[in-house]
Amino acid sequence: MKLKTNFALICAAFATVPAVALAAPADTVRDAAAMSPTGDYVNSGAGTPASVVSNDNINDGAFIRKDEDKISLFNDIVTINPELRLRVDSKDINANNSSTNPTPTDTHSEFNASLWFRAKLYKDWKAVLQIEPNWDLETGKMRGDHDIPMVKLYGEGTVYNFSDNASLKARVGKFGAFSSYGRIWDTEVTGGELFFDNKVLPTKIVAGRRTGNLNDNAWGIGGRRKQFATIQSTLPINENINVGATVSYMKDVDIGANQDAKNAVFGEIGTDVKFNDDWRWMAAVSKSNIKAYNDAGRKIKNDGVFTQVRYKLADWKVRNSYDIFLNYRRVGPLSGVSSVEDYSKNVQGVQIGANFVPWKDWKFNAFYLRGKQVTATVGTEKQDVNVIRGQLEYKF
Repeated sequence: MKLKTNFALICAAFATVPAVALAAPADTVRDAAAMSPTGDYVNSGAGTPASVVSNDNINDGAFIRKDEDKISLFNDIVTINPELRLRVDSKDINANNSSTNPTPTDTHSEFNASLWFRAKLYKDWKAVLQIEPNWDLETGKMRGDHDIPMVKLYGEGTVYNFSDNASLKARVGKFGAFSSYGRIWDTEVTGGELFFDNKVLPTKIVAGRRTGNLNDNAWGIGGRRKQFATIQSTLPINENINVGATVSYMKDVDIGANQDAKNAVFGEIGTDVKFNDDWRWMAAVSKSNIKAYNDAGRKIKNDGVFTQVRYKLADWKVRNSYDIFLNYRRVGPLSGVSSVEDYSKNVQGVQIGANFVPWKDWKFNAFYLRGKQVTATVGTEKQDVNVIRGQLEYKF
């Protein structure tokens, strides 16, 4: 009853948002190797900041102004990008069971608000803050350590321009680390990042410690507050084909109960191809050097593969635009720290889903994932991993 009541309240809140939907850019295509220093994904719930439409009746000097890509305060000195998300999952996953002690199908429902604030500092340098409160609709309580969590706070900008087509950029603070295709990294970190932006071989170097809370791994791999260093690069074969690779070292990785902490090396390589305006395909593999065993003495898989094909592309600005995607994953739990797609670690299966934009700035997402565990969490029997999701997002 509490879930139904909370769900109704959130739907009513969505309904009170003005019908003059405020435009937002299309989602960043996660099929492509990510190199931009501003791409903070952190699982599939967070992505490209939202934006709003311009209002020609308000002059440029206004205290508050609506632009094509933001809400502006003090004539662009401070900008705001808000986003709302309602998500409901029905799942049979992370089974802590066996055939003699089964766990029933679970549900997970949440309401998420993401607020991005950007402030100009000097030249193209800016300070970025993201606040992301998350409300558990089943308990009626806020999730996380704080009611209004500050998930990111960093400064970024250009350090040096080598030429018109090459520059050195940097970020420092708490930001989102994302590996080439999100197979080994998609989590908050605290540290620094250097980005060698060029058309031949764009490269990114990151160092710091992991500070993100989210973890979709039954063995708890992640090493909260543990140090790491990463190098990542993309090779553009042509305008439609990229190859991306990431290598990362992490100190004292926590594997789970009854396992010693280990220093680990993670590697990821993949490719993305745009065949035409309608069809896109990507594939990536990941692996670590971690060796560990479950309670039955079976080796916990430390490699993974993920591949996806997508038809069309849902655009936040275009009403009735949509896309359909189909992917296959066999991702060992020790193959990476975190993944951009939810329910990836320790899962082998097929997922089909779609995104649909019923009105400008609104997007509906749904998927069905059917699979099994890669390594059994209990005993030798691999449990089912079946998930159905419905999600509604609004950006303004």
